[in-house]
Amino acid sequence: MQKVRHPPQRLWQKITAIIAKLSFASAAIGVVLTLIYGDDVNEANKAAMGATTFICFAVGIVLNVMGSTSIPSLKPDQD
Repeated sequence: MQKVRHPPQRLWQKITAIIAKLSFASAAIGVVLTLIYGDDVNEANKAAMGATTFICFAVGIVLNVMGSTSIPSLKPDQD
């Protein structure tokens, strides 16, 4: 069986991987802030903090998949 050779990541894939890591970090910070300030705020603000944390986590998952996918070059060979 022949080993599959994956092309190198393109610049936009590297950028999306970095943004994904920042998004995961934002979600983690959101969880910590919600736990710290959860009792001091009203229910609407607590729900907004939870929604923001969820959105950051979901965006991180999508961007992480986009950044780690092996995308072949679709340019025709220049023979």
